[in-house]
Amino acid sequence: MGKKIIWSSNALNQLEDIHFYIFFESKSLTIADKVVNTIFDSTEILKTQPEIYKLDKQKTNNDGSFRVYSVYDYAVSYQITKESIYILRVRHNAQKPKKHSWKV
Repeated sequence: MGKKIIWSSNALNQLEDIHFYIFFESKSLTIADKVVNTIFDSTEILKTQPEIYKLDKQKTNNDGSFRVYSVYDYAVSYQITKESIYILRVRHNAQKPKKHSWKV
């Protein structure tokens, strides 16, 4: 079973923005759905292997619980807690990263 995956409202809004952007640019709902579903589904492995990806170097004072990985051209940032995985942010890799110091 593993840990529970919890998407922050911020990450869900970003996923929705990604969907709209891809649909607008490609004029294809199929492509937009595929990208967003792939990003969403990519978090499943975190339930049983949460430390599979590298530390998030954009997180200031990272205690080792903040990690990041890429799907297509999108970086997915997440935090590992004792019982859950929090998906914090999804951003395009071309965006200039900002140092962040969020807490769950």
